[in-house]
Amino acid sequence: MSGALYAMPIIVLNMGGEMLYVLQQRLEAQNVPMSKQESVLQEVIRTMHFNGFIQELFRPQPIYSMSSTRQIFDRLAHSSVMRLNEASMDKLFDLMTMGVKSQILRCNRPEEMLELTLNHLNWMRAFVGECAPSVQMMVDGTIRLVHE
Repeated sequence: MSGALYAMPIIVLNMGGEMLYVLQQRLEAQNVPMSKQESVLQEVIRTMHFNGFIQELFRPQPIYSMSSTRQIFDRLAHSSVMRLNEASMDKLFDLMTMGVKSQILRCNRPEEMLELTLNHLNWMRAFVGECAPSVQMMVDGTIRLVHE
């Protein structure tokens, strides 16, 4: 079976990690209160690791088109109380794409792509921390799937 059929988790989880990083930076720059930042990012992480979504993501399948991938992140970004207009979402998606492309191009071995994915997942797990144990368990489940 082709390895490309297993690429979607790597693509989506790394782009999701980049999205969270950019959103966190933007929320901080706009002086959004820390409690609101945490709420927004935790809700996006919760949605990203929802069991039904993760199970579908890890199913062997062809790589999604760019527009289909963009739709995933439109839904994820708007899963919290935060709202982005079309121009902001375009900019966010471009930043996510550039960040992940840059990181993947620096990988010398396939194992490094898995390490990159695990770094993003471990950041998400640490971010939700003990204040959201149910979300932390969801991220742990995704980490287990990556290890399999």
